Amino acid sequence: MVNGDEIVARVISVEEDGWTVSRPCTVIPGPQGIGLMQSLISADINTEVTIGRQHVMLHAPVIKQMQDHYVQTTTGIQTVSKGSILT
Repeated sequence: MVNGDEIVARVISVEEDGWTVSRPCTVIPGPQGIGLMQSLISADINTEVTIGRQHVMLHAPVIKQMQDHYVQTTTGIQTVSKGSILT
């Protein structure tokens, strides 16, 4: 974002003038590393919002570890890594 925030969200649609997203979270540093804080503090987290292109400096897909952390933060579901089959 132009204000320096990094946002992680589920992209609903991509428009010419921006992105419609749901469950946006702001990336914050914490004592145990990177954390996520809900960006919509006073609104329903399931509200879809539009982020205008004029407010975005950079955008890219997140790494797998951040994606897993986002899923856990927004849904409470803990993802598991692929394991091997034991016989």
